[in-house]
Amino acid sequence: MVTSRRGAEGEDSGDLRRQNPGWLLLRISQDFFSKVVEEFRDRGYLGLQNSHANVLAHLPFAGARITELASSIGVTKQAIGLAVDELARLGYVERAADPEDGRAKIVCFTKRGLEFQRDSREIVDAVWDAYADKIGRRQLEGLRAELERLLLGIDKDAPKRGGE
Repeated sequence: MVTSRRGAEGEDSGDLRRQNPGWLLLRISQDFFSKVVEEFRDRGYLGLQNSHANVLAHLPFAGARITELASSIGVTKQAIGLAVDELARLGYVERAADPEDGRAKIVCFTKRGLEFQRDSREIVDAVWDAYADKIGRRQLEGLRAELERLLLGIDKDAPKRGGE
């Protein structure tokens, strides 16, 4: 038995989804990350998950405390701690003494983590180039600029996290 994709009013549910900017952004994000993850795997970066990528993307080259990472990502210290432990086990980060406070630890990139960062720029650029081939570089850059502008407006209106 084949069911119709038409809703109660006769609208096609696929059309309704395409009118939803959240759905469009989600689908593009899923496509982007699947292409990026595939390329990372092809380059030998195995065992990485989305939670790991989030930490690696937010970790400054100088390192950061767990609390700083948790605040910048918007998750709990416990969640970041688990992701950092896994990344350390995989060889991408390590915990080191904080030069400003010897009692505290900061999370720093290892040599492998720095290689990952270098390769990530190449990989992201390659996916971006593939998208530009689909809609044109000028249009894609315009889309990015508008999304950045929207994000700035959202961030401006959002309540501060963690008492910032």
